[in-house]
Amino acid sequence: MGINNRDYIREDQPGYGGGGSYGSTAPWPVWQKLILITGLVFVGQILIPQFTQWFDLSSSAVLHGQVWRLLTYAFLHDPLSLFHILFNMLILYFFGRRIESMYGGKEFTLFYCTSAIFAGLCFVLWSLFLRDTSPALGASGAVVAIVILYALHFPTEKVYLWGLIAIEMRWLAGFIVIVDLYPVLVQLGGNNPGGNVAHMAHLGGGLFAYIYYTNRIRLSNLTGSFSGLKTNPLRGKSNLKIYREDDNTNLDVEVDRILQKINEQGESSLTKKERKILTQASEKYKNRQL
Repeated sequence: MGINNRDYIREDQPGYGGGGSYGSTAPWPVWQKLILITGLVFVGQILIPQFTQWFDLSSSAVLHGQVWRLLTYAFLHDPLSLFHILFNMLILYFFGRRIESMYGGKEFTLFYCTSAIFAGLCFVLWSLFLRDTSPALGASGAVVAIVILYALHFPTEKVYLWGLIAIEMRWLAGFIVIVDLYPVLVQLGGNNPGGNVAHMAHLGGGLFAYIYYTNRIRLSNLTGSFSGLKTNPLRGKSNLKIYREDDNTNLDVEVDRILQKINEQGESSLTKKERKILTQASEKYKNRQL
């Protein structure tokens, strides 16, 4: 995925949002695949009532070896509440597209799944602490991770709630944390906050996003998926350029800075050096698409 595919500097915005730029010969972006898979699973939950019980996040089941539940729960939603799945998928649509355009399909997939697993682990540990066997389900942990990561990249960018209220991303992220932290503190005090929301899973997703961003983690690097990292420097000359992990990190930081500059001041504000960096990054990011 090249720099030109990043949705906030492309001129064909309608094509990106509506899927026009992803023709029949191009693969679907990951955020679309996640929404499709989650929607199909939701239909399965409605038609097969036992489906939810097989894959939800039950702490006792995880302790008995059913570790797949740490991920599968994130693709389940309350089959009796259409709002539950619609809200999560709308958030994934609004924020996931831009995050995927920045990190690439493979890294975005790994981030989404890993944040769901991390959030699930936090929920399981919290459930064991409270001795509460109630299961959890929903993509909220991974979705909150996407929102927090977005806010860390673009803290002063404004979004409109319900199309009316303008709020900067940093304040929206802070509001989300407070809303989820309050019930957890109430539980620590020995009281029941009411409701059936897995607030600890939300906090776990947000915590993972913070760790991911501040430590400049690239999960694709950890899995050895980048061909540049697999190159043996002892071999003969090759057309492949070797990228060290530090090089990748520094380039990512520079690209984020330049794209933020474009977003605020326009493309004409770029220097020749910044344009050259974008060109180099575009070639490297082509290897990130699934």
